[in-house]
Amino acid sequence: MEETLSKQELKELVERTVDRRMEVWLTQLTDALIGVSEEESSALRPEFAASLRRAVEQARSGQGMDLDAFRKQLGR
Repeated sequence: MEETLSKQELKELVERTVDRRMEVWLTQLTDALIGVSEEESSALRPEFAASLRRAVEQARSGQGMDLDAFRKQLGR
């Protein structure tokens, strides 16, 4: 039996996948930039993941701002 996803289900699946990949990538990038050892970085990851989830939720709900608006707010 062939099962198909609705557009909304596909969108949610893609968003979850991208969110997870971004979480992993940003954690690795942060660790590399600040030179944190594996033991030290384990304490940062839950906070970082929670922060990233909040940012994604804010963006989805339209609470974020685009880069141009952010620059204007900074006076640039």
